[in-house]
Amino acid sequence: MRIVATVPSGERPLPAGFESLEPFVTYWAVAGQNERRHQRCDTTFEEIRRFYDAMLPRADAAMQHLSGFPLRDMPGPEARLMRLVLSLAQASMAVEVQGSARVPNAPWPDTVRILTEETL
Repeated sequence: MRIVATVPSGERPLPAGFESLEPFVTYWAVAGQNERRHQRCDTTFEEIRRFYDAMLPRADAAMQHLSGFPLRDMPGPEARLMRLVLSLAQASMAVEVQGSARVPNAPWPDTVRILTEETL
């Protein structure tokens, strides 16, 4: 089950300067840790690698840009950029640690659920 992030009509997907990351917004800029983990597990390693390779060099600039906004009250483009950064953490697990989209020999991710009071 793939989750899709939407961009309201007339709103930029991402802040100016991050246009190269826009192709990744609909898939990777989803809200919620469980949803981002599910995205990682429900795609190919090649797709994860493509996102990782595009996002990693922009991560520092993204964090610098986002540091000027309150975490729980970001405008839409900044919120989606933050979610891409958070998805990078999921992608980095696959690329740097696991070498695959899913943890080898682990149960499907639906059997593990992270409980939080808020969704970023």
